Formats: sequence, C-alpha cells, structure tokens
Amino acid sequence: MRDNLVKVEEDLERTRADLKLVERENLHFTVKFLGEVPASAAEEVDRRVKPLPLRRMEVGVRGLGSFPDERRPRVVWGGVAPDDAAAITAAGRQVTEALEGIGESDDRGFHPHITVARVRSPRNLEALAAFILENASRDFGRTVISSLKLKSSALTPAGPVYTDLREYVLQ
Repeated sequence: MRDNLVKVEEDLERTRADLKLVERENLHFTVKFLGEVPASAAEEVDRRVKPLPLRRMEVGVRGLGSFPDERRPRVVWGGVAPDDAAAITAAGRQVTEALEGIGESDDRGFHPHITVARVRSPRNLEALAAFILENASRDFGRTVISSLKLKSSALTPAGPVYTDLREYVLQ
C-alpha cells in the first residue's frame, strides 16, 4: 500500500503542480490533530485513550481526494475503501470524542485519509485537480492498522519531524 502511494506521488509530480510530497516513512492516518499543547497533555491523552476498546483492523486505501475541495486543493490524500469506512470512522470517532477539550477544536468531523502531498502554490492547479479526479477510485491496496500513536511534530525547513510519544497496541 505504501509503495502504491509513493508511486502516485511520482505521478503527482508529473502534473508540475507545486507540491510538498509526504515521505514514505511519514505516511499515516491522522485521527485527531491536537496542535500546540503542553507536554503534560500526553498524560491526559494517555488517561483517556488507554481504556478505549479499539480493535486492530485491515482497511483498503482507495481513491485520491483533496481538502478543502477539488477546485482549491491544499492537501492531497488517499482515502479509505467504502467497505472499510464505517469501521475506521467508528474507531476515529471514539478517539476524537475521548480527546474532546484537548488541543484545537475541530468541528469538521473525522474523515479517514492518508495525506500524500501538500499544495504550496497555485501553479498548475488545473492539472492537479484533473489528476485527482482521474484517480478518485484508484486502488492503493490494503493495510493493517495495529496501533494508535500519539505523535509530536516539529516543522523544519526539510519538512516535519515526527516523534512517537505514546503507542497503543490494538487487540
């Protein structure tokens, strides 16, 4: 699945859009973005997440899309296969509800996706939008979600550097 996402990143480059591609090792599902929070928040996250009855699951990654929409793409993502969307959405909702009040509020709801690129400028947006539309059903394969991680990210000129603060192994 990751190899297929890296392949689509190579294809995205051919649109000549101004993109920052996500490195293979940084491809992941984001459940909740907390934003700037004190280090002590990790303890509260731990207290709330540990008791959740989260189960490991296998999901298909299918289709390209973009946020906020296809006319103004800022983030390009790989989505979840429709047959797997209910399970991962339910798990994501459990986590976001448990973390209510920690970090940034977000009323957009949980939308399971893997970010593959960020758009840096409007250069060649038409070609990018057309490519996303052409690949709206592209199959990237399946992956097993076996853990949930609390990550810290530090933005650097070379891109984000992620550090795992906690890991919750799913049963």
